[in-house]
Amino acid sequence: MAKILMIEDDVELANKVRDWLVFEKFTVDLAYNGADANHFLAAYQYDVVILDWQLPDTSGLEICQAFRSKGGITPILFLTGKDSIENKELGLDSGADDYVTKPFHVKELSARLRALIRRTPGLQPQTISCANLSLETGTFKVKNEGKEVQLLPKEYALLDYLMRRPNQVFSSKALLNAVWDSDSEASDDTIRTYIKTLRKKVTASSGECPIKTIHGLGYKIEDT
Repeated sequence: MAKILMIEDDVELANKVRDWLVFEKFTVDLAYNGADANHFLAAYQYDVVILDWQLPDTSGLEICQAFRSKGGITPILFLTGKDSIENKELGLDSGADDYVTKPFHVKELSARLRALIRRTPGLQPQTISCANLSLETGTFKVKNEGKEVQLLPKEYALLDYLMRRPNQVFSSKALLNAVWDSDSEASDDTIRTYIKTLRKKVTASSGECPIKTIHGLGYKIEDT
């Protein structure tokens, strides 16, 4: 599951797009101005940024340029009413990866987001295999030794994140930042609870579970 930051000062539009993207299995944070956008970009990691051109306190162009100048590599999609060729050229030359003009259809937007995500290292595979598990990113199916496992959305998102990064250790904070919305009330206890329930569902018939706790550091999924 991908995590999206949408930077848009039209609250009604932002909420409409967020609801659609959540329905499409994305996790979405919203920023309504440049100050909040810069905070989110500094504090969290995203798979794609949706960026409006005109914001109350700055321009999307400035945000894009500043983010790229600091080494930010997250794909950026401009979503704006500025539809001239000159504006499109300026936006793409500033570091954006795609450009969609308003009005637009949400199905086109989500299709373009998926296309950007496919280009992102670590997010391309349609089927991910790790230890006794396989995960189909297109259908959101998880199989344990070939048998389908029923997961809740956040269980799937957490497992998806770990399986894309086998043998890497992540703290509870890192997992919260990657999988939950920034305004979520989820805590370290939330991660412990989800890890516990996931283990019950993904443990192999041998009794071995690929999800490991690294005491004092966090969690990883082990692929040997």
